[in-house]
Amino acid sequence: MKTKASNFKSSASILHGTNRAGLISVAMLTGLMLSACGSDSSDSRDDNKVPTPEPVAQGWQLVWSDEFDGTELDTSKWNYAFDCYGGGNNEGQCYTDRADNSQVANGLLTITAKRETFSGPAFVRTDPNYDVNDKSKTLDYTSARLDSMHKGDWKYGRFEIRAKMPFGQGTWPAIWMLPTDWVYGPWAGSGEIDIMEAVNLKVVTDGSAPESALHGTLHYGKAWPGNVYSGQEYHLPDGANPADDFHVYVIEWQEDEIRWYVDDVHYATQRATGWYSQYLDEEGNLQNAPNDAPFNQSFHMILNFAVGGAWAGQVNNTGIDETVFPQTMQVDYVRVYECALSPSTGAGCETIDETATLVTGHSAPEIVIPDDNWGLGRYLAYLMINWLRD
Repeated sequence: MKTKASNFKSSASILHGTNRAGLISVAMLTGLMLSACGSDSSDSRDDNKVPTPEPVAQGWQLVWSDEFDGTELDTSKWNYAFDCYGGGNNEGQCYTDRADNSQVANGLLTITAKRETFSGPAFVRTDPNYDVNDKSKTLDYTSARLDSMHKGDWKYGRFEIRAKMPFGQGTWPAIWMLPTDWVYGPWAGSGEIDIMEAVNLKVVTDGSAPESALHGTLHYGKAWPGNVYSGQEYHLPDGANPADDFHVYVIEWQEDEIRWYVDDVHYATQRATGWYSQYLDEEGNLQNAPNDAPFNQSFHMILNFAVGGAWAGQVNNTGIDETVFPQTMQVDYVRVYECALSPSTGAGCETIDETATLVTGHSAPEIVIPDDNWGLGRYLAYLMINWLRD
């Protein structure tokens, strides 16, 4: 979850997920499903004994993938971030394109966060003020962020990533998606899909069990600060920790619905009845976006490893434990599937566990329309109320 600083979430704010069983194929077809089980923490795919689950139902057609089989990042599929912006969350890392921070070898993408002082651009590359040669901002950590914008952009589908997480106070790995065209305005009015996030894994706080929570979240509503989010927390079975082994993180996204899975366990569902988008039109009037907006447009994939910031730096033992660095986030593969039964809606290929948590979400607030007798002061107050209201 990449949010503004005022929008971080603590583990107490989201219900615990539970292990699910009894998956039912909506397509009613007979494809076999391999479960992810066992444990191996090797840094080489060939040595890793954890089976790789196949798509959970027939009808999914592979349309894009990166198996990280080469010796360098495939830049026909990924863009590097190169900035010290801080992610909009007051994060502590500069993102670089150096081999020190991201490498492809032994069938894995490895993103490494390091404790080192680095200077770079103060803005992200999509900002008009961005200058790749700018060194005006200095931070105390380096890491990497990769995105598929304009090289892999999708509306609906199954998104599957096999990865192993870092650990320690201040670590914040994320597998997530942002809109490519921002149809409904700035973040988060155009939406954000967090496939998997974790913060401070294995950290013990006041004698608690080691941190092990995974989070699947949507961000939507209005442009910041009128944004909202809703999501679900999940824990691996038998006390397993996401930092100890590779696991398969999945969303299935179709018209009006998004579902979250870990190792083929369907643990959460969100529906369009629980999300919305409101935006300002060309006349400055607040409007409700149509249908299942904002999740009815193309999104791209992001893999990154942030350090500290408004979430990881504010929970558990707070701050950043510099003694745990360097830390690595490793990715075995990224695979994107289209539902061949209905590519335009993404429906018909889904596998659903009816006991998965249905996240309530938020309803769109009423838009108050001022009458012609309102003065300027009341009209400005109306705009402000509609902007902040949720």
